[in-house]
Amino acid sequence: MSYYKSREELFSYFNKHSAEKKDELDCHKTRSPLLKSYIVETSCVNKKKDFFDEINNHYNSSELQGDIIEIDDDQEDDKPAAWIESFSDRYFIFYSTRTTEIIENKLMKVIQNSPLLDTLWLADSFYYNFYTYIKNNFNDYRYVKLKMKYDSELKTNINKNFISEDTPEELIEDLKNIETHKDFNLSESINNLNKILPELRKMKYWPAANSISMLRIPAKSGGGIDLYNNGKITNRSRSFIDLHHNIKFLLDNYSYLNKLLEEKSWLKQEKHNFQSSGYTIKGSPVIIEFEKSLDLTIFKNFIYKIFQQRNKNFRLWGEPLKISEKKYHVYGLDLHLWKEVFLELTPDLFVLILPEGVCGNTINRFITNIQTFLEPNFDVYIGDESYDKFLEKSFLEGGLKS
Repeated sequence: MSYYKSREELFSYFNKHSAEKKDELDCHKTRSPLLKSYIVETSCVNKKKDFFDEINNHYNSSELQGDIIEIDDDQEDDKPAAWIESFSDRYFIFYSTRTTEIIENKLMKVIQNSPLLDTLWLADSFYYNFYTYIKNNFNDYRYVKLKMKYDSELKTNINKNFISEDTPEELIEDLKNIETHKDFNLSESINNLNKILPELRKMKYWPAANSISMLRIPAKSGGGIDLYNNGKITNRSRSFIDLHHNIKFLLDNYSYLNKLLEEKSWLKQEKHNFQSSGYTIKGSPVIIEFEKSLDLTIFKNFIYKIFQQRNKNFRLWGEPLKISEKKYHVYGLDLHLWKEVFLELTPDLFVLILPEGVCGNTINRFITNIQTFLEPNFDVYIGDESYDKFLEKSFLEGGLKS
């Protein structure tokens, strides 16, 4: 039996909870966890039933009126652990007022182990477009918080097989002991941030400056909403309505972005009534062009970590085929949906080819993780069009629905 009878009753509870938590935040005394949401993505074809079949393999659930599923595991004070709202047949929102340890760790494990599920992947340029929307729609005295995050593990945690003989031993020891995480928080008024951010992003020698991983969106009710690059959203505002509106705005843009990426990138045959051939090939490669060539040791280490060790963030599998010292081909699988992908990798350029049916989220995931763990200074193209152009279009046209 469901704890709340309807969507309206549940949302009323979320609204009350948000107001109470905002009062506690103002007093710097939070007695219980904030409301968190996690956005989960599935296939681009109608997979709603498959999604809930997968969820039911891991959670006990019941249905409320209004297209809400209640997760009954790990009840506390007789309240469920989480609720799931269906945004569409492809995107679903988990809500929970439990601690991160209880809800997030299990959910992320379920997603990682399921070929059907994936999180959102928000690249630095997605955040920059979101910030542009914020500064055009809020008073410039409102405060915004940005978190820049860069983890140099793929550059410093080098497999010994790729270290050249002439590398100084002192450098090898330094690389073993270096702190790989580089985090930086910037909390300023929109007015000040408009001056600081463009200058900060010119600092190409400091990787974290071009690797935004969290944005606190100002809320109309006061406070803000923290948006993380894996689709986690924490409500620090007074109103659940603010949170829900921002989730809808985010998903309207993100879902439209994926639609545009899939239309442009999918490699497929189209039938025509030509005399010489009945088919034409349509589709565009995803091209990541680094501003500066990757060091050869780092380049080889990247290939080893992603494909031999199967880095869980990239979710790619394949056996790299060495074409030359500086070129590898990978005929692999995207572990989300188990679809074929093809890559050509050099220290200057990564090329990703997606056959029809591969999720557009694969592009966002690849970009976000290269930016976070390898090198944030690069340009991305889908064929002859910049990835930034797709983002701009998604915010102009996708956001009109909100």
